Amino acid sequence: MAAFPLPEIEQARLEALQLSNMMDSAPEETFDRIARIVSRTLTTPVALVTFVGQERIWFKSRIGLDVSETSREHSFCAEAILTDEILEVEDALKDERFRENPFVAGGSNIRFYAGAPLVLSSGHRLGTLCVVDRVPRRLSDDERQLLIDLAATIVELLELQSAAKKAIDAENRLLDAVNAIPDGFALYDKNDRLVICNEHYTRIYDKTADLLVPGVRFEEIIRRGVERGQYLDAIGNEEAWIAERMERHRKLDQPVEQRLPSGRWIRVEERRTREGGYVGVRVDITELKNQQAELSRLAWTDSLTGALNRRRFIELAEQEMHRSIRSGRPLALIMMDIDHFKAINDVYGHAAGDMVLIEMVRRWKEELRDYDILARVGGEEFAILLPDCDTSGATLVMQRLLEKTSVRSVKLEVGEVLLTVSGGLVFCDRKDESVESAIDRADRALYQAKQEGRNRFVFRAA
Repeated sequence: MAAFPLPEIEQARLEALQLSNMMDSAPEETFDRIARIVSRTLTTPVALVTFVGQERIWFKSRIGLDVSETSREHSFCAEAILTDEILEVEDALKDERFRENPFVAGGSNIRFYAGAPLVLSSGHRLGTLCVVDRVPRRLSDDERQLLIDLAATIVELLELQSAAKKAIDAENRLLDAVNAIPDGFALYDKNDRLVICNEHYTRIYDKTADLLVPGVRFEEIIRRGVERGQYLDAIGNEEAWIAERMERHRKLDQPVEQRLPSGRWIRVEERRTREGGYVGVRVDITELKNQQAELSRLAWTDSLTGALNRRRFIELAEQEMHRSIRSGRPLALIMMDIDHFKAINDVYGHAAGDMVLIEMVRRWKEELRDYDILARVGGEEFAILLPDCDTSGATLVMQRLLEKTSVRSVKLEVGEVLLTVSGGLVFCDRKDESVESAIDRADRALYQAKQEGRNRFVFRAA
């Protein structure tokens, strides 16, 4: 059993005291100022702001006293927190509760005590604002009211600190939760100013990370990002890209896909909040994009040689023919056929024939530019588009392809074979001509090359 009186809800009071973080806390000027005011106004040598712990009293502020704490067992404050009223002891020697108290009967010689409890809005009394004197005295009504008012001021300060701490804790929890999101996350207010974003968001937009602070407008972040090369698709088309991005940002009607300088892709998902702001999530879709590219590659390429297939060649040829007609730039088309390929299959087998096709494509690619288009359009038949290539250039390419084909034999598992190729060359310069019609003209030139003895090409000007 405790050697001192306890409030009715002591355990809940102690929990509230712990939440206040006042026990063993450092001095604060605000509390000291209140203690000085009450000491000077009431002309007492000692004024204290105390907090009553389970076994001891902590002096948050002390005027006229050197120690920072005392035992709760002999403390006046332990009695003062039993009610919401001021505890006033005019003469401790005449009060049966305190006359044998060692602070009264001993060297401290306390005679007068007045303490106003610090009562939270929850009803818990955490401690007191108290004054002590070594002579008996009595507070006037005004002095009592001053003590009550100043105690209430301390309580307001405590609850403001508690509210601020709760707000900080809530913000920290929110930050922890936001940073735990595996995607980039940002919240903007109704004025389109950044409220919060997580660390992943700043890593995604590393070129504008220094701008990603509360209060910065979305458009400013976008514009500075464009200036710094954050958005690859904006390069060379800056103002139009910004206008389109801001329009889609305002409408929030569909996701936006962005290509980053790092080579990664993100999808931007934005939703309006009830307050008129918006939340945005940036999801890394690089793997999805890679899968789509691989699927496209598989759909567009010949699985054996890696050259484009006929379907993709037709699509690209249509685009290049329209571009050539609009720009007036030349576009050459070559159709090639490996000579006597059927005999290779018949003599050496289809596996050997496959090795020949793979090797020929490898050799031909070495002679072509990055933007030239090579496709396998039949068994041993290939098509090549040469954008921005005039007659002399196309003739030179065709000659190099002939030489590259026959420069050395192809080694097979069952021997080796020396190959030649025949080709037909035409230019796609007819405004109303289809791709198939141009291919047909090149095929006729190819057929003529074969008729003339193979291992050659024929150029048909019209």
